[in-house]
This record gives sequence, structure tokens and C-alpha cells, in this order.
Amino acid sequence: MKNLLFTLLIICSTTAFTQIEVTTITPEIEGSGGLSLDEDGNLYIADFGDFLGMPDPNGLPNHILKMDTDFNITQYATDFIGASGNDFDSNGVLFQSDIRANAIYKIVGGVRTFVTNDGIASPVGIAFDSNDNFYVCNCGDSTIRKVTPSGTSTLFASGSLFACPNGMTVDENDNIYVVNFSNSNIVKITPSGTTSIIANTNAGTGNGHIDYDINSRNLYVASYSGNQIYSVNIDNKEIDVIAGTGIRGNDDGDAATATFSTPNGIAVSVTGDSIYVNCAVPLSGAMINPQVIRLLTGVNSLSVPEYDAFSEVLVYPNPASDVFTIEGVLTDYFGNLNIRIYDIQGKLVKEIAANTSDGLIFKQSIAISELKTGNYLFKISDGSKQIYSGKLIKN
Repeated sequence: MKNLLFTLLIICSTTAFTQIEVTTITPEIEGSGGLSLDEDGNLYIADFGDFLGMPDPNGLPNHILKMDTDFNITQYATDFIGASGNDFDSNGVLFQSDIRANAIYKIVGGVRTFVTNDGIASPVGIAFDSNDNFYVCNCGDSTIRKVTPSGTSTLFASGSLFACPNGMTVDENDNIYVVNFSNSNIVKITPSGTTSIIANTNAGTGNGHIDYDINSRNLYVASYSGNQIYSVNIDNKEIDVIAGTGIRGNDDGDAATATFSTPNGIAVSVTGDSIYVNCAVPLSGAMINPQVIRLLTGVNSLSVPEYDAFSEVLVYPNPASDVFTIEGVLTDYFGNLNIRIYDIQGKLVKEIAANTSDGLIFKQSIAISELKTGNYLFKISDGSKQIYSGKLIKN
């Protein structure tokens, strides 16, 4: 739901991810299930439990955690047996599947409220369409259920293409994309229920969850068994590994050398430039808790612009404390340009109009003293197309 509300145009090239950075942003937590972002950039972390195939032996309930944009973590809801996939409806209410209770709940005021168990069999991923119907991945019988806002549950899709359907997301045209846990297929379901395989992560069994970015029209997949993060463009079906060596670990760093340990949940920021993933701290054995949240930033930092507007460009100083300047030579004449600055959660933090009255010479200084220390992404557009993007460090 969250990404379908934004129409900011960001062109993403799946051939240029070498500036993606992977950072661990939390201490160890109990949070092995799905991830979802609300419209304010808060991350909700479900706890599937300590083991993949059985309830926690301590008999204690599992929680839903909330991480705010300053990375503070609090308990949001509790009383789950195996909290797996989640998603928000159009009113901002979080719906949560519980794989071991065979039921779907919603969370109102921090309290778990029952929604349905009709036809629900070991549910994992859930996702909402534009009409507030939600769909459920039934891992237990390899089917997809549709539940209307009134609570009516019906079979929506089934067949041999599904093998413990695990993660699910929806695009702006209400096409559904599902990843299987028992094979590496990515399955598309049209609004009429027609199914087809659009890609394969070629990682054996065990895809985790999936999320869609409307800006780049990319799907992002957490490969649970492959220990990597994939992108799939829904238009040309091009599939790429965007981060992870494939070796199990939790090493931070650039995308080419970073490692992931059974990544499961995945959530993409509203601009598509940041991706959250949860990873198991244990690197072997049956335990999947504790977990840490990993943040991939700069997903669009090397994006090929829709229009190559600069023959040369310089950003200085970078890092900057109070003011930074963008200076360059344009290849065409523009009117007024917009400069937008986003934080690493993808939230717009500053926007200014840049005057290009001096012809092809572009120079704009931007005050940033009010911004917090950290990494930012800036984008220049002429209102109809993005013409440049870059990274800024605020010190």
C-alpha cells in the first residue's frame, strides 16, 4: 500500500548497484518474521519465533516491534504464536498473519484483533490491493486466498506454480507477485487470477519476502536460502543480485562484499533508495533468533538519469556542515529546477527551487545546518523528469 501512494519519478538501473551500502542498524532483537513500513517511515517487525519448524518451546507469546526513524525500538503488539507477513490497509491499520494460529489479525491501538481464519492454512505473506481487499499466501496448502473488506474469504489462485507461497506484494495495477519458499520461482497473478512465472532467483529453495517499488518498477526479494537480495524489473523481467556474496554472514559494507544470514523480511522506502532486511544472527543450526535489521542505502545512487542533463557537475564540500553547492554545465536549457533531499529512510527532508537563468551554467548553494548528521540523497528534476542524483554526507 505505502509505495502505491507516491508518484515521484526515480529511474533505477539494475546494472549499477556498486554504491549500495549495507549497515546493521539495530542490536539483536526477536524479530524473524515480515517487515512493513508505514507512511511516516516507521518499520514494523514481526517475530516468527526462534525456530523455523516449531513454536518457541518457552511458550511465551511473540511480539510485533516498531522501530521509528531514529532507530528506537518499542513493542507495538503481542500475543502471536508465529507472526509472519504483514501489510497496511488504506487507513494505516496493520494486518498481521499468524502462521501457527492459522489466522489473520489486525492491530488496533496496539491490541491484536481477530479478522479471519476461513480457508487460512499456515499463512505467511499478505498484501492489500487498491480496493482494500487483502490476499494471503497459504503456505500450508499452497494457495492464495482473497479477503474482502467485509471479511469474506475465497480461493483466489492455486496450482503447481505455488510451492509454499511465502512473500507477497502488489503493484499499482493490482497485479500480485508471490515468492515461494519451497522453490525459487517468482509468480505473477493478474487481477483476474491468471498466474505465470516471471523470474527465478536460482537459489534453490527458500525465498523469504518480497516488496515492490513503484518508482523503479522493481521487485525486491530476500533470498532466504541464497543469502542475497535480488531485484526484478516488472517490465523487462531483468533479474539481478543487488547485494550479498551468497556466503552466510552479517558483514556490513558495500553491496559486493556484504553478507546476509537467511534474510527473510524486506521493506522498501517510499523513494526506493533504502531497503530494510532482517537477518538471523546464528549462522548455523536450527535457531533463527535473535535477528538484526540491516539497511541497504544508495539503491538509486548510481541510477542512470532519464535525461543526461549535465556535461560536468561538481558537489562541494562533501561532507558538508552548513552549506553545500552543486555546480555544473547543462547540456540543454531549462527553466526552474527542483532540488529534493531525502534521508536514508527515503523521507523528503528539504526541497528548494533552483534558478537556471544564467543559461547553461548551473550553480546552487543549499543550506543544510538544520539536518541531522548522516547520509542523504539529493535529486534534481525539471518537474517532468529527473536529471541528476547524488549522495551527500552531513557532518
